[in-house]
Amino acid sequence: MKVRMLAAGTLAVLALAGTASCGGGPAGESGTVTLRLGFYAGAGDPAERLMRELAKEFTAANPSIKVELEVAPYVKFFERLRTQIAGGQAPQVWLSDGVLVQEFAARGALADLTDRVKTMDAAAYSGLELNRDDKGRVHGFPQGAQTPVLFYNKKLFAEAGVAEPTAEWTYDDLATAARKLTKDTNGDGKPDTYGFRAYSPGFTESWWPIVKAFGGEVATDGNRKVAINTPESRAALDWMLAAMGKDGFAPDYVTTESFGKGAVHTLFATGRVAMSYGIYARTLPALSAKVDFGVAPLPKGPGGRGNVGIVNSWVVSKAATPEQADAAWKWITYFSGEEPQSRWAKLGEAIPINKKAAATALPADRGPVFLEALDAASDLGTNAVWSEYTEALAKRVNEALSGAIPVATALETGQKEAQQVIDRFYAGQAQ
Repeated sequence: MKVRMLAAGTLAVLALAGTASCGGGPAGESGTVTLRLGFYAGAGDPAERLMRELAKEFTAANPSIKVELEVAPYVKFFERLRTQIAGGQAPQVWLSDGVLVQEFAARGALADLTDRVKTMDAAAYSGLELNRDDKGRVHGFPQGAQTPVLFYNKKLFAEAGVAEPTAEWTYDDLATAARKLTKDTNGDGKPDTYGFRAYSPGFTESWWPIVKAFGGEVATDGNRKVAINTPESRAALDWMLAAMGKDGFAPDYVTTESFGKGAVHTLFATGRVAMSYGIYARTLPALSAKVDFGVAPLPKGPGGRGNVGIVNSWVVSKAATPEQADAAWKWITYFSGEEPQSRWAKLGEAIPINKKAAATALPADRGPVFLEALDAASDLGTNAVWSEYTEALAKRVNEALSGAIPVATALETGQKEAQQVIDRFYAGQAQ
């Protein structure tokens, strides 16, 4: 799932240490291999600059490999990538949004990395298991991880005389604290500060972990069966509706949506909400706004905490020559090393997947909470049609959270429509 702010602009192709042939061909007469490496980032942002530095250092250490770095903002990158795949012109290695890995694998675009991964010390990395498909195969190696935890504003807690969250908090504890933190400071009858942001257009930080915490499931059976239409899921959405309605400690759907999909995360950074679920990347706007904040584990529900995780991952094109595939794997193992991962961690946009780097590079007051959440996380229902089926499901869930249709109707209809998307794809597929 993308975590960077989308940037406008056209595709920037940054040639490093040489220029590839049209097809990014195999090793030439000199034995040099050209490796096209795809990556999404805004032009000139810190991630793009660091990636360029790492690629240069990698080629300097591996003079038989020429790297060409292809960079574009998230939307443009994946639009172009799908066209490249269809035309047999995809980069030999690229960074994939973690939720899209199985889509590319199902389209026959990715090399199976299962045997290569077996040569790695699995205990040294986070997120490997989140990348396995329903047959146990691995088509991507983690690059950086995201998992939601509970962000809280220390200043607002202190002003309200509310004790800070602990690992023992339940959803009742969250609601009790959120009511006390909700303030109408100008007397207009509408809160200026809410205790908690319950809804977000990004369901990773909203209804998905809440459904799981209340004992519900979104997808089962290798993520081929949508299973959200249960009493537990209804209880989760009812809790969210109450928070945004009669209990009044969370901004309602219309208010939250008015901020837009990206700006909704500024609600915490600007002090409009005292608590919010957020992935690791949400530390950046909070730090930029100089918010005195802490993080705590997600509260416990009847079904546990509801932890979910996403691992953006390096993938290798199935069309790569053996030499290119070996060069791609060499890049992946280099990037996954402790030193590159520690440098990448300084960007603050993702949890390092190298456990040694994570132990030393993450802030001591936040790192352990994120790492424990990641260790406990299940995947986000990923399959070959993740984008399509979750879009169908989220449409109905959002209708329920906006009050447009009853929760029971939303779950029944959403499950049916999302299942139809999955069934259409897998019908006739080899089992």
